[in-house]
Amino acid sequence: MGFFDRFRRRDRDDVPGKVHASGKTLDDLKEFLGSRQGVEAFVEPPTSVYAMTLVLVAGDGEYMRRPVKDEKQAHEICKAQGVPVYDARIVGYPKRMRDFERGQRSNPIGLEDLPPLETTDEEPDRGLDDD
Repeated sequence: MGFFDRFRRRDRDDVPGKVHASGKTLDDLKEFLGSRQGVEAFVEPPTSVYAMTLVLVAGDGEYMRRPVKDEKQAHEICKAQGVPVYDARIVGYPKRMRDFERGQRSNPIGLEDLPPLETTDEEPDRGLDDD
């Protein structure tokens, strides 16, 4: 690689670190779209840390976030399923998504949720002989 090769323009798809949606990711998105009711999609812009992502939010607030190649791919996935797509920068996220998160985190397992401890009246054998 020559010195001036560093300054040459690259194709957009040839940028190192750019993430493309894998087949498994696409399958996950399609499975979520097919198995949930009232799904809406939100496209998140790429940042210096994360690639462009698509967030699918179901009617009950359950959501899934996966990387996508670009906004066009996100729109194609959602159009095939008849799901509306919004720009997360402009419209934000639905309240039901936050409520779902709060519900998941605010209902941790407590002591009353655990099964009762079974005890016996016998003392345990500690393996020590009283010789």
